[in-house]
Amino acid sequence: MIAMSRYGRTGQLIRLAFRRDRFRILMWIVILAALMASVAWKFEDIYGTQSEIAAIKGTLASPGIVAMFGAFSFKGKVTTAEIFANEMLLFMALIQVVMNLALSVHATRGEEDLGITELVRSHAVGTAAPLAAAAWELVIVNGLLGILYSVGLTAANMPGASLEGNWLIGIGLATTGLLFGFLGLLTAQVADHSASATGIAYTLFGISYLARMITDVQHPRLTWWSPLGWVEKLAPYNDANWLPVWLSLATALILFGLAVMANNRRDLGAGALTTRPGKRRASAFLRGPLSLLWRRQRNVIIAWILAVIIFGVAYGTVFNTIGDILKTNPTMQQVFGAAMVHEANHKVLLSFTSLLAVVMAAVATIPGIQLILKAHTDETRGWLEAVYARPVSRTRLFFSYVGPAFLTSTLAYIGGLGGIVVMGDASLDHVKDGISAHEFWQGIAGQLPEIWVFLGIAVLLVGCWPRIKTFTWLYLALGFVSVYMGSLLKLPSWVKNVTPAGWMPRIPQHAVDWTTFSWMIGLAIVLVIVGWLGYRRRDLQMR
Repeated sequence: MIAMSRYGRTGQLIRLAFRRDRFRILMWIVILAALMASVAWKFEDIYGTQSEIAAIKGTLASPGIVAMFGAFSFKGKVTTAEIFANEMLLFMALIQVVMNLALSVHATRGEEDLGITELVRSHAVGTAAPLAAAAWELVIVNGLLGILYSVGLTAANMPGASLEGNWLIGIGLATTGLLFGFLGLLTAQVADHSASATGIAYTLFGISYLARMITDVQHPRLTWWSPLGWVEKLAPYNDANWLPVWLSLATALILFGLAVMANNRRDLGAGALTTRPGKRRASAFLRGPLSLLWRRQRNVIIAWILAVIIFGVAYGTVFNTIGDILKTNPTMQQVFGAAMVHEANHKVLLSFTSLLAVVMAAVATIPGIQLILKAHTDETRGWLEAVYARPVSRTRLFFSYVGPAFLTSTLAYIGGLGGIVVMGDASLDHVKDGISAHEFWQGIAGQLPEIWVFLGIAVLLVGCWPRIKTFTWLYLALGFVSVYMGSLLKLPSWVKNVTPAGWMPRIPQHAVDWTTFSWMIGLAIVLVIVGWLGYRRRDLQMR
């Protein structure tokens, strides 16, 4: 009876959760399932012949691509399906982890922060029922996605695919997502507000990714110590391995058990990691919306900047492995001479850095967009009523969000690329192979316009059409996928040119196109101005 009372009305809360998140869940399921199926359908046209497979096989085995997509072993005659698994498994796992962390924190700590959980618990509902409902929501969503993945792959019927391999991919991705979703449930019980819960969850996710990357490049056997590395070990179309599925399920159950224990031992609205109480008297700097926003968001801003820098430093640690041609071909120096080998090493590192610059730009854009969209979130939740009750203009308040957003993303990108270059050059046996200061600043100039245009679009939507602000995330994701995966998937050039991510050539591998740089900066300014004018004229949504 005690166990039943603690989980009482869980079924009703599950139905309520799906009604609350129906559009969010539908969007994720449609996008992910369609992405997996569409790529699988296209893959035979991309890598359908042995010559095409042989060409990409060597590329996938290079240390730079291994760092990005994971290390996979090929045995015997390589098939189209094996190449597909190599390129898509880790990529799809990353997206699914993001989905699960967002859903899990939103369904638990997010609802608690808004006071909704308190209203629910005021009725005849078990104390652990909201947590259990969130867990079942994750199980159902991931299970449905796993089924859709498997059915889509079976329908695509790629050469070399098997029914077991198709279902292993679907179930493997579902259990990986569930593992990190339950991690989000645990951090939601440990932290005392959703921002901290999300930050802790993404920190652990980042550590797992970095551990996977470093071990894949340097010691592939140690990748088993990273939960995110388990998805690589599935080998669905080579030597199907179900052990990662069971490891993910077992870890997910342990995390859920810890989340239940933490939930039973805390008060509603509290957490094991509490926010430090503020001072009795307000600081002299708290005299306007800008300082207020900094006070509320400083930990998040600083954490994002540090996280991107650490991310870059971790990538820099593999420079010496990637940019050492003599390790893979010791006769190169004897045949072509030391100068030629060093130049070749340098070009390899330039190409790798150009790909990483795309990743860093996308990651650095995220905190800026979050801050800009927060202007509308705070508006709709009524948190700005007290601010607008004072003599504060809309312009001043609006740019109190927009200014820090641009600054945060800019500093994060400079720090991330700087971490790559500084750590990468320091790790090299021959410093002359590394990235020069001029090439570093070329990389900065090549990606900042892209970041600012994405932020400008967010400003435009918040100012003029806040109801469709989610489009910003979809547009950023499209830009990242088209550039990050475009070459491997052989996407047409127009797909890459749809978003700002494809408007500038790969920098610092190529020189900066200063004409494109100029008009992109101008476009970002125009987007901000139009968004500002729209914000001044539209009605405020104050609850």
